[in-house]
Amino acid sequence: MNICKLLFSKILLGLFFIFFLLFFTGCSSMKALKDVNENPINIVRGNPENPAMVKEYLENVLAFPEGREVKAFNRKPYSPENKKTLFMHHSFYVFLKDGKIEHSLVFTATPKGSEQKGNWMLDAESDIDSYKMFINSNNPWQVEEYQTSKYGSRLNLEGTTKNILKRLEKEYSFFGPASVRDLPWYHFLWLTVTPPPILTLGSILIVSIHKDNCNSAVLETMVWDKPEVI
Repeated sequence: MNICKLLFSKILLGLFFIFFLLFFTGCSSMKALKDVNENPINIVRGNPENPAMVKEYLENVLAFPEGREVKAFNRKPYSPENKKTLFMHHSFYVFLKDGKIEHSLVFTATPKGSEQKGNWMLDAESDIDSYKMFINSNNPWQVEEYQTSKYGSRLNLEGTTKNILKRLEKEYSFFGPASVRDLPWYHFLWLTVTPPPILTLGSILIVSIHKDNCNSAVLETMVWDKPEVI
C-alpha cells in the first residue's frame, strides 16, 4: 500500500512538472501565448513569407560575409517586467554589418490559425528594442550575450548561418519546453531522479523531436569560432 501511495505521489508530481513546463515557462507560458494570439503587433510572427525572407537573407550572408558577424543573446521573455530564470528566458540572434545591426533573427511561436506552427522571423520588435537598449547601456530586459569560458563570445558566421538554414529547411514546429533537452547534465539528473522519468523527461524529449522553441533554436545552431592553433 505504501509503495502504491509513493508511486501515485510521484506520478502526480511528474504530471505537475509537465504541466508546469507546458504552461508556465518562458515561450510556452499561458501569458506569452495569449500575447502572441491576441496582440495585433504579433500578427507578423505568423506571416507565411517569414521562412522565405529568412532564407534569402541568410543565403546573402553566406554569399557576402565581408564585414558581417553574428551574435547570440538571451533576455527576459516577452516583457521587461517578467523574471529571467533557468526556465524563463528568451534567446535570439543579431546579425551585424560593419559593427551595426542589420537584422535580428528568432524562432517564434505563431498566432492561432497561422500556416506554420512556429516560424523563423527577422526583426521581432521586442528583440530589436531590447538589443538597442542593451547596447545603449539601458538594460531592463537583462540582455546577455552568450559566451563560453573556452571560446569567449565569438560565433563562427558561416557555421552558425548554415546550421540555421538546415533547421529552416527541416521545418521544425514550435514546442514550448523543447529547450529542456539543452539543460546542463545536473538538471537532467534531477529531472530523472525526482519524478518518474517515463512521465517527465523521457516523454518531453520524445515529444520535442523535430521541434524547437526560441532557446533550443539558438543553443543548437550556434557554432563557436575556435581560435587557430599556431
